[in-house]
Amino acid sequence: MSYKKKSTRIEKPGRKREKWTDILPRYLTFLTHMRPILRETRRIIIDLDADLLLDPEILDKIREEEEKRNIRKVRALSEFSAMYRSNIYEIIKDFLVKYRDRIPVIDIKDYIIEFLFESIDALNVLRHITNPDEQNLEKTYLYALVKFIEEKLLPRGRNINVIYKKLLDASQNVYECQRHILQPHTYYREKLEDSDSFEIPGISPKVYQIINNITSLLNLDPNFGNFPERENHEIPMILKADIFNPYIDSIANAEENAVGQISERIGLRIIDEIFLAPRENLVEIMLENNFVRTTTQSDGTIRLLPQLSNETLILYYLSFASQRRGFLTKELINWISMNFAFLMYMGILKWKLSDQNIFYPIFKDLQTNEKILPYLMKLICFPNYLGIDKMKIRDSPQYRKEIFNFIGSQIDNLKDFINEIAMFCEKFDKERKNN
Repeated sequence: MSYKKKSTRIEKPGRKREKWTDILPRYLTFLTHMRPILRETRRIIIDLDADLLLDPEILDKIREEEEKRNIRKVRALSEFSAMYRSNIYEIIKDFLVKYRDRIPVIDIKDYIIEFLFESIDALNVLRHITNPDEQNLEKTYLYALVKFIEEKLLPRGRNINVIYKKLLDASQNVYECQRHILQPHTYYREKLEDSDSFEIPGISPKVYQIINNITSLLNLDPNFGNFPERENHEIPMILKADIFNPYIDSIANAEENAVGQISERIGLRIIDEIFLAPRENLVEIMLENNFVRTTTQSDGTIRLLPQLSNETLILYYLSFASQRRGFLTKELINWISMNFAFLMYMGILKWKLSDQNIFYPIFKDLQTNEKILPYLMKLICFPNYLGIDKMKIRDSPQYRKEIFNFIGSQIDNLKDFINEIAMFCEKFDKERKNN
């Protein structure tokens, strides 16, 4: 009698680690159904006599016939396809009603066909954003775009000083984006008392206030003490109690345990359990970038006088997070990957769609975004790209809707960066074709 020996290995509960070959097909699922719908619509509009476009009932009948032809789909795909097709036809009808008295109908037809061509082209790029076998990564849009955005928002480097310099060089154009990527709008989910001391959260409003207060006191009313790493040098110091006591007393005792962690993330250290002072690498950054000036005291001691801004400490925090990207909290990983996915997605749309394209709203619709962006977020997290823990990406539809509501183009700097990404896409595409 034969039997199979039962494994004694203890399996930990939880989700299995998803592979590239698991996630890519899910990312492509809805994209592969969106493109045929646009192509069918384009063919119908091309074949339709321009004057018939003015009759909305004809467009409704065509849409109904198209829906009948596409019945062999799982329910989720069927519902999405029906919604997507319906939106396309509603947009066409609205466009016709709006311009039929101002533009000849033959020109309206040409505009619609042109907008459909652009939309199909955009979907084609999104469908071929990467290679299924991950070969020739450098020639894929996914790799090139992640690296382009990463260099400005979450760069790599051999040490924190190198990373800081990259961020500072980019900050002139994208500082608001850099700050935005550190400030998840779901910060309230980060429970300080339960957090792992090794994990790095985003900057909450309370921490932002702390940074603002530290900057003000260091600039306006610092004490001075010996610079531990350099003889005959004094560094600025402020009382730890002046910064943290208001938060400890009025908000939560857990903040007291976080004093050291928060200080480390913004380049400070606690001296004699009383003072907050810059770490050596922050001092090096300050000296290199003229964020500090020096004066020589009567006894020959060189005193460092800070000239800081909130940007100085926030970019240090971002450098710290980038260097230790393997230890980001779940909320910060979701926020960073979502913003990277959003910037890539919108950059491709900006490149392929003219500003007048009437189908832009479909691409930006929440129902479309939640079918595409969550899987793009996970692809971005793989080691060849951002190298952050994709297992921390939330799959809850409710959470996704919540986080999607806070990304977008409310920040002007984000719009400018999307334009820059679109220009990079065009340049990269030309280089790919020439090589």
